[in-house]
Amino acid sequence: MKYFKWNEWDLEKFRSLSELNQDPSKELIHSRMGRLFWVWKDDLMYKQRFARENGPYQARNLKFLRTICPNALTIIDAGMNVGSNTIEYATWAKNVYGFEPVPETFILASENVKLNQHVELKGRYWDSKTQRSVHNPNHADGWFKQLDGTFASLALTADVKLYNEGLGDKEVFIDMEIHPNNAGQNCVLTDSRRSTSKYSRCQVKVNTIDSHNFVNVDIIKIDCEGYELNILNGGNATISKWRPIVQIEIEEPKCKKFGYSPNDIYDYFIQTIGNYSAYDYRGLRLPDKFTKIKGVIDIFFVPNEKSDNIIPDNTNKKFPGMGQNGFGKRRHI
Repeated sequence: MKYFKWNEWDLEKFRSLSELNQDPSKELIHSRMGRLFWVWKDDLMYKQRFARENGPYQARNLKFLRTICPNALTIIDAGMNVGSNTIEYATWAKNVYGFEPVPETFILASENVKLNQHVELKGRYWDSKTQRSVHNPNHADGWFKQLDGTFASLALTADVKLYNEGLGDKEVFIDMEIHPNNAGQNCVLTDSRRSTSKYSRCQVKVNTIDSHNFVNVDIIKIDCEGYELNILNGGNATISKWRPIVQIEIEEPKCKKFGYSPNDIYDYFIQTIGNYSAYDYRGLRLPDKFTKIKGVIDIFFVPNEKSDNIIPDNTNKKFPGMGQNGFGKRRHI
């Protein structure tokens, strides 16, 4: 694929580059920063979170990770979906490994990573007043402000490798439920739902984190609709050796579906692995037992030898579309 300079940004042209353009169920959308995503046309979640005036999805989580680990060597994205986090991790890490088990979703993620690797961005690409795509190269934009006040580059500089497989506690093939028009809810089919689930299914390959022998792992993100503890148990050696920061989506009903409680995840880090502490996206230390926090479902488990450098933010600044956010002075690990 040709590498497109910022002044060659053309949504119609980018659509024509992919065979997905011939699929009426798919659509190419873009954010205010010019990020491009192939998504399902009828799955409105993607437009609400990725398109138009939006920046990157879960930007507050990305900022937290980049602030405390600005020189990340390896990031693992378990539950890549269409690649939104994988793409942004690639703007500062050296190596990024993305895992997505559902074949159709994996195709979208692969197309999105490839396209964004070949498109230079500069300025803003959406006019919120007129609600239309307008490229203003003189309007600086991005999601991570550097110490000098400028936005960090949006170029994907990492070595990115994508895996069409799931992660778990053993190497196996499992069934997943496929949720139409709500792909973010695709999940492992539990035995209790095997005879009652109304959703279509697909069989996917599952491996363990440890089976990949990743090195220099600084960050792991896990968002797998309740399967998080299984993935952790398949990464014991990797997490014990490299002691990464681990971001995990924790929702109590989804944990319960797989026979465990959120406290089992806390115990994994604090007792089994040891010397980890839990934080929210503001860098605020959380109790060693699960406590539901309004508007927060992603918990960051940080090794104690790194957490001393986290400076918590108590300003409660508003973060557009994602509740509260803000960071005070930055000190880098």
